[in-house]
Order: sequence, then structure tokens, then C-alpha cells
Amino acid sequence: MRKHYGCSESMLSGNILDVYPDYEKNVMVTWLLQNGRATRVEEPYEPCFYVHTPSKDISEVAKALEVVPQVKRLQLTAAKLMLGSPKHTMVLEVVPKTLNSLHTLASLVDLWGGFHDHQLFNVDLRLPTRYLQERGVFCHAWITWDGKRFTLEDEQWALDYEIPPLKILHLDIKQKTGAVPSFHEPIPSIALDDEVIKEDNETDTILSAVDRVQQIDPDVIATVNGDSLLFPFLYHRAKICGIEHLVNLGREKNQKKNNLRPVKKAKSYFSYGRIVYRPAFYTLLGRIHLDTAQSFFYGESGLRGILDIARCSNIPVQMLSRLGPGTAISQIEVNVAMAKGYLIPWKKNMPENWKTAEELLIADRGGLVLEPVVGLHEDVIELDYASLYPNIMVLHNISPETMLCLCCPDSTNRVPQLGYHICRRQKGLLPEVLEPILLRRFCFKARAKNKQYDHAVYTELQKAWKWVLVVCFGYTGYRNARYGRIECHESITAYSRDILLSAVEVAERAGYEVLHGIIDSLWVKGSPGCARPFHLSRMISNRTGIRMDVEGRYKWIVFLPSKATGVGALTRYYGLFENGTVKIRGVELRQHNTPAFLKNAQQGMLNVFKQAGNAEEFRALLPASVDILRRYTTLLRDGAVNHNDLVFTTTVSKEIERYKVHTLPKSALLQLQDEKIQLELGQSVRYLVTDETSRNYKRRVCIAENMQGTEDIDVAYYLRQLAKCGESLLIPFGYTIEKLEEKLR
Repeated sequence: MRKHYGCSESMLSGNILDVYPDYEKNVMVTWLLQNGRATRVEEPYEPCFYVHTPSKDISEVAKALEVVPQVKRLQLTAAKLMLGSPKHTMVLEVVPKTLNSLHTLASLVDLWGGFHDHQLFNVDLRLPTRYLQERGVFCHAWITWDGKRFTLEDEQWALDYEIPPLKILHLDIKQKTGAVPSFHEPIPSIALDDEVIKEDNETDTILSAVDRVQQIDPDVIATVNGDSLLFPFLYHRAKICGIEHLVNLGREKNQKKNNLRPVKKAKSYFSYGRIVYRPAFYTLLGRIHLDTAQSFFYGESGLRGILDIARCSNIPVQMLSRLGPGTAISQIEVNVAMAKGYLIPWKKNMPENWKTAEELLIADRGGLVLEPVVGLHEDVIELDYASLYPNIMVLHNISPETMLCLCCPDSTNRVPQLGYHICRRQKGLLPEVLEPILLRRFCFKARAKNKQYDHAVYTELQKAWKWVLVVCFGYTGYRNARYGRIECHESITAYSRDILLSAVEVAERAGYEVLHGIIDSLWVKGSPGCARPFHLSRMISNRTGIRMDVEGRYKWIVFLPSKATGVGALTRYYGLFENGTVKIRGVELRQHNTPAFLKNAQQGMLNVFKQAGNAEEFRALLPASVDILRRYTTLLRDGAVNHNDLVFTTTVSKEIERYKVHTLPKSALLQLQDEKIQLELGQSVRYLVTDETSRNYKRRVCIAENMQGTEDIDVAYYLRQLAKCGESLLIPFGYTIEKLEEKLR
């Protein structure tokens, strides 16, 4: 199928590296990478949007648009509007004169309809993805360009494909050693890999670094906090020097297009119960700027994972690296819907059906959890369903258009407990999207365990798709999701409750005691003569229709109580598998805000317990685990702890003026305010506790940016935190904070 490198000037072959619109010329620009050389291709592009007017004559909208200067062409056409329906409806196709006027025109038509009378389609699609989709190619595909059109010579969902060798350049800005980093200080030097650029003045340093980037001609510029710190700093300093128009780090020759500036503003948003901060996007043209510190996908699966998701979602790497798995799954849904000939709705128009209070009480129950038996247990088996929610959606054909469908109200496919009927005539969009993803992750997981394949590479790949599958369920109930529907969300959890109860029933009949269960996992303890764990997992899989695997056998496991109520906590436990791996959930060691000193102490305690082969040996090691706390207490009292290991990290969840209590984070924020630094919601503040009892915010903490390593620390405060960490692991054995503090005196 490839590769023929010898191409004529009119024929170009290569991997698609980058795609973006040129709004001045109204063309789409595609960069092809072949043999380490990047070539620019441009093609005129006229994306359109569609208007449907259910309550009025579409010709009225057409007449109104005919006199609008930004409109190039209007045409009546028939198209499929409703997901799952083959019916074609008459719509108005609107072709704008310029690429950047599409959204403006659509907003105007929406305004004319009072924001509810006109239904608009294909409005908010990302131009690069839409362009590639309509041209029948995809990100990083191997293609041929003949001067007029692309020819695909690749397979989008192939498991094995060639990755172009990308030239990666690491860029960093060296700042002067001092207190809080300041944009008012000149840039002393710029590092490009191991090469340090430093000239007689800041202007020459910046321009020399830019020239060197152009000479090296990398495909990827990798930074650490490039979006949040390095590029804003570089842009600000270049502006002060009057050379911002010369800072060209991309491949475009037009300096105006290549100016280093944010293309998307910073924002804070609420997600899954926490405030998240997303910095501005500093993207490049013809190259990929990869901010390794800010990219979710890079942190979870590396560049290899990003490349694989980019191929299958058709989102360019540079953009995908700044987005989350929810955007990826949403885009794949859109791609499949477009491929099936459906127009893509601009605004969700599927309201939730009315429910009585009783119906809501039954439907809105979430997944099933079984309270754990608090304490120490030995010889415990953990069983996990593989991607439970996505598999439920595929197995039971759950999708917004299949739920409560009009075509088969008498369908025998009924959701347990809820009674919703599910279409049996057609396969839903969501199952069609999820099937290849489930297969892809299954294959990658299998390869990660196979010595014939690169374990590290396939571990990264399966982790990337794991997160896409994790969020697909949440998006079915998200009110703004394009293909979300609350009945889908309710049905998935209803099936999951039924499935977990079935698993419990099978396990108990097979001679097992169920110690804990949470949505898609079971912890069971066998009795003499019970079925082997592998056979148990197969029995459950056969009963429920969804694969359940043995995650492992614990030599011992400790289920911890809730700190608030004392009953079994759903996700707080630690245990030792037979293979020597320790699994930990819900304790300080797993929390991002815990100082390294406290994490190390907990890890030391767990290292002691790793020596235990059963419950009896575990109990015998309890005094030794307390000795670990004593050792860390001595280090603290002797001043032998690095101050950096005592720094707390807290996410800013509200503005300073909204703090009613004078907390430690507020003290740190006030100190940053003194330094003229204002953190956005979702950003993190880091501080050392120096005197927790002081009312003076300057004495209570020392922000990490101002630490010299000689500050006094509040030993009593850190000792109490140490005792809390000990209590987290030892509370089932009677070791409370008070008891541990007494032992540590």
C-alpha cells in the first residue's frame, strides 16, 4: 500500500502533520511530512451550514440571506437530520464567502429565529477535522496529493501502521535565580535541547533562538508549561523589545501569520466536582507545540498515545494534546454520524422526558455499591468487568436514537427496573462508535502482556483509549453533550446494577463470600471446595454477557473506614497481590496535594507490610510500621528534611475575598498577591507551613516561590499530619491520631 517516495513535483506523498485554515486566502493548509522534509499544500475550501425551519417556510430565510454580503451561495437540498431516521428533509444550504464568516452568518440566522425557531446544522465543527473528514483522509495518514485532490493510502483504525520519524526539539527559557518569576525581568538565555542561546542583550538572545529554531526545523517543539509560562513570557518580553512580529517559531514564511500569540484564551471550568484551569493555547503553524506539563493525554499515554487518538478521532495532535478524552469521543461520534450522512446539530434539541417524582427516584440511582467489610482479610480475589459501561452500551444497543424509539414500541428489549424499550431494528450510533474502540483497547492490552511486543508502547496506547472509554458513559448524561440523553445514562446504570447483583449471586452460589463491590468490581473470599477464581470469572461472564476478569489474588487486603462516618469507605483500601504489587486507593499517598515527606512515610509503612504473606504476619508487623513513623518524626525534629519535601499543593477553588476562614491556602494566596501574582481558579498554590497558629499570613506559611531552604517549619503541625497519615493505614487496628501522637512523642 506504500511507500513510494519518488514523486514528481505535481505529486506529493507523505504523512499529514498539520492542518489549519488560512483565513486571508480562504484556503486550508496541509503540511505533509516525507523523509524528514515538510511540504506545504493549500486548497480552496468552502464549508457550509444548513438551516431547517420546522414552523415556517424555508424560502423566507433564503430571501433574507440573499441580500447578506457574506453569503456566496444558497441552495435547497434534502438531508438526514434526525439520528437513526432515514428520512430526508428539505434544508437550506448556506455557503459563506469566507471561512471566518460561517459562524457569524449562522449566529445571524439563529437570531432571526429567536434562538429556537431555526434549527442549524454543521456550524460548530472544527475546520481542520471537518476538512479532512470531507476529503476522506485523517490526521497522520499516509496520503498522495496530485495538485487537486488527496488519495488515501492508509487505514484509519489499523492496529499496525508506520509512524513518521518526528524531529523533536525541547525548548526552555532560563530565568534568573530569585524569588517569584517575573515577566518584568529580561530573558537571560534560551535552551534548545542541550544548546544554550545567550547573546549580549535580550533582543539578540530572542532573535538568535528564533533563527536557530528555523535552522533546526523541528516537527515538534516540546516545552514544560509552554502554554502557561514559557510562551506567554517569551511573547511578553518580545513585545517589550519591539520584536513580537519577528518571533516566528512556525513554518509559515508570512511573519504575520506566525506571530507567537495565544489562539485561545485561558479559562477555568468546573469538572467532576473540582475546578480545572486551562491555560491559553499557544499553537504553531506547520509544527506541533507540545506542552508536556499541561497535556492530559501526554501525561497518561505519552506522544504515542496522542498520535493514535489523533488518527482515529481526526483531531490534529497540537489541538488534541490540549483537550481531554471527552472531546475525543465526542469527535468520533460526529465523524461516524457524518460518515452515515447525517447533518450535525449545532445545539442539542433533545429535551429530557418528563418524569414523576417516583419515576425519578427509581431512574436516578447510579451504579450499585456494596459496603466493604472493614478490616484485614487474607486470600481475597478481585474480579473486574472489562470496560463495563461501554460494553453495556454495545451489548444492549444503548444510544440516544435507540432509546424509546418510535419504530418498535413493543420491543422486548427492556431496561431492567425502568422498563424503557430499546430499538431492535437498527444499531445505534454509540454502539457503532464504541465497538472498534473496545476492540482496539483489548488488542493493545493483550499486546502489552505479550513479550513479542513493546510493553511500554502498548501500555501507553491502551491507557489512552482507557480514558476515552471511561468518559463515554458520563457524556451520555451530560446536558450539553451533542449526543447525550439522560435515558441512556439511566439505562446504563440500571443494567450495571442488575449485572453486579447477578455477579454476586453467581459468586455466592460458587462458595464465595462477597467482601466488597463497587459498580464494576467485586472482592470475594473463597471457602474450601469453592470454584477456582478463573472458573468463577467465566461463570459470571457467561451469566451477564460481559467479560469479567480476575484482577488478581491478594495475600492480604485492608478495607478502611470512612473518616466521616466510620463505616466502610467505598474506595479506601490497600492490599498486596501475590505478584508483589501493592494496590492503594483513597489514602494520602495517592493524593496530589500531599507533600513528598508524608507520601514517603506512608510508602515506608507499606514497604514494611509487603513483607507479610498473610494476615497473621501482617499483624505482627504493625509495631514495625509505627517505627517507620518514629523514624520520620526524628528526621523532622532534627531538621533533616528537605524543605521542598514539606510543600503542600492546593488547587485554588475560589477568590481570596470569598474565603471566610483564614486557611493556610488563603495565607499563601495573600503572599502571592503581595508579589503581584493573581492565580486563576483551578491553578495550584504551593506553600510550606511555618507557623500554623499565627494570625499573620506572612508567618503562617511561606510560598514555594520564596523559599530559601532556611525557613523555620511548624514541627508540631507536620507531626500531626504524619500521625494522620499513619491513622489512615492503621485505624482498623485501633491506631488513632491521638494514640499515634502519644507513641511518637
